[in-house]
Amino acid sequence: MAFYVLKFTIAWYWLIPFLAISAFLAFPHQYLFTYRYRFLSGSVIYIGFVFLGMANYQYHFDRNKAMYFGRYRGKTQQYEVQINQLPLDRAKSIKLFVKIKSCYVHGQSKQCQGKAILYLQKDSAAQQLSYGDKLIITKPLERIPPAKAPDVFDYRKYLSLQDIHYQAFLRSYNWSKIESVSGVNIFLLAQKLRLKLLMILRKNKLNDDELSVAAGMLLGMRDMLSPELSRAYAGAGAMHILCVSGLHVGIIFLIFNFLLKPLQRHRHGKLIKATSIVLIIWFYALLTGLSPSVVRAAAMFSFIIIGQNFRRPVSIIGSLSGSALMLLVLNPALIFNLGFQLSYSAVLSIVLLQKPIANLWKPSLKIIDLIWQLIGISIAAQIGTAPLTVYYFHQFPSFFILTNLIVIPSAYLVIILGILVIITSPITWISSVIGKALSIILFLLNNAVTGIEHLPFAVIHNLYLSTSVFVLLIALILSISVWLVVKVKKFIYVNMVLLIFLLIAWQNNYDLSNELIIYPGRTKYIAIYANRKAWIIGDSNLIKHPNALNYFVENHEMHKGIKKRILILQDTLSDYTTSYFSFRYPYLKIGNRKLKFIDNTRINTSFDEFDVDYLIFNTSKSKVYFTNNQKTELILSNTLAPWSRKQLIRNAEDHLIKYYDIRKKGSWQLIF
Repeated sequence: MAFYVLKFTIAWYWLIPFLAISAFLAFPHQYLFTYRYRFLSGSVIYIGFVFLGMANYQYHFDRNKAMYFGRYRGKTQQYEVQINQLPLDRAKSIKLFVKIKSCYVHGQSKQCQGKAILYLQKDSAAQQLSYGDKLIITKPLERIPPAKAPDVFDYRKYLSLQDIHYQAFLRSYNWSKIESVSGVNIFLLAQKLRLKLLMILRKNKLNDDELSVAAGMLLGMRDMLSPELSRAYAGAGAMHILCVSGLHVGIIFLIFNFLLKPLQRHRHGKLIKATSIVLIIWFYALLTGLSPSVVRAAAMFSFIIIGQNFRRPVSIIGSLSGSALMLLVLNPALIFNLGFQLSYSAVLSIVLLQKPIANLWKPSLKIIDLIWQLIGISIAAQIGTAPLTVYYFHQFPSFFILTNLIVIPSAYLVIILGILVIITSPITWISSVIGKALSIILFLLNNAVTGIEHLPFAVIHNLYLSTSVFVLLIALILSISVWLVVKVKKFIYVNMVLLIFLLIAWQNNYDLSNELIIYPGRTKYIAIYANRKAWIIGDSNLIKHPNALNYFVENHEMHKGIKKRILILQDTLSDYTTSYFSFRYPYLKIGNRKLKFIDNTRINTSFDEFDVDYLIFNTSKSKVYFTNNQKTELILSNTLAPWSRKQLIRNAEDHLIKYYDIRKKGSWQLIF
């Protein structure tokens, strides 16, 4: 709400009297309201916490503060920054997340704050940078550009939710290190330990694919996965075992809860055991990078362990809510983190739905009952996460039950054997034997996952949910879950109302309007969408580079509910007519609008020679004579040479002619 609705800043100190009054109203039977009107005090308290959350959200972000470095944009060419995450080694660059410490405005240093991303030219100096190092950069930071086409991944919006709005691409001469990390740095120590543990795994005969999966499951290092293996795990619905989360923390909890059980015999053994397990869990969370999912799991298990130690009844939902509240108070932006959303939705769904699902059948054999319990957990987790996976990734794994029956037991074995390999590493031959067993299990796991991913219809692709359908679907799932747990008959009416609204929203799930889009790719991509069909007009690069085409059009085709894509090669076909448009190169008539393409034809073109609404410039070999206040609008595609673009823009502005620069503004859309 604070991100999408609130446009003003709440001064936190104004909330103090409001919260004091809320606390006073918390006991309606003693003070202002009678017990009969307790909902009034509850409403006031609820509203108070909503505004407190908004204030916390606003004050969490540097962009709302007076010392934000973005306020000096255009006045500074130099910054002092500090690396605040582990450097990421990319194919051609080193990616750094940094905090701005000071800005140099007109030669004077001013204390600043804020975050940015730097891409450093890859060299030996850049590869030696570590967490906490301070740098001087001598190049202005630039705003991160927005998405250039509809429905493509908006990297700018994604980073803005992390309070990152600026970036810079730096050559070796644009930066210099002024100070190395000093003192005890817990994050740097965790990184060094993680690399040391990785070396132990590598020495114990784990091959590339086995090592990459072990590193992901044990140490949270997913960057080692090959694209093929990553795609196989995603397609089989097993990616969750590679993201360190509640499953992994739960296994760590069970292992050490068993190993430290003898401590309970001593006088203060329970306290020592509880403290040790909490410390081990948080050390493991630190070792794996403190991702939102593992922090959530560590916080929840900490709440459970502390509650058990004080001999208080432990509510899983209470622990889950308490951990979420704690994390969101510390970092309100986590609410937008996909890992956070998936993690909490999966656990909440398991808590609410696993038991009702398990009660549907009571097998007599223990092994069958164990398998059925695992299936119930898989179904419950999938129900909770399915709306998120479809909304964000537009796909659904069909064989998730089969996958989980294989990967969850395998995860237990991998983590147990991985810990044993590390513990026994001083005794080489024992560690080597355990490492061989670990390698065999990982080999079988990888082959099983790859086999499932290659099964027919293993993944249902091209699924689309609009935001309204997505929200209503989550509300319906939550309402049904609560209804199954509390068994209040009135909830059936709530479910029916939500279902009706969901069916109404589904009727408008797709955008069925007719439109033409010129995309900003390095080649010519023009798409016409009508009647759930897509006609893509372009040159031979449509065939040569299908991935580039899919990047621009695939998600938008899902949004439009497109069922068929038709490619029209402009350089081999000059005449194509449908009921929606007529294409006779170089002219395109669509609705009551006329367009002309200016391509590789060396002609002198005058506006008086034809009656068109839009001129689409793809190349710069044509000369155009302008007249003042010409009604024809110019569309400058991404393929234009820079010098020609500047000349056309200058002439258009001199003659008061409208123009649209695709390179600067992104794709051009025409509704017809």
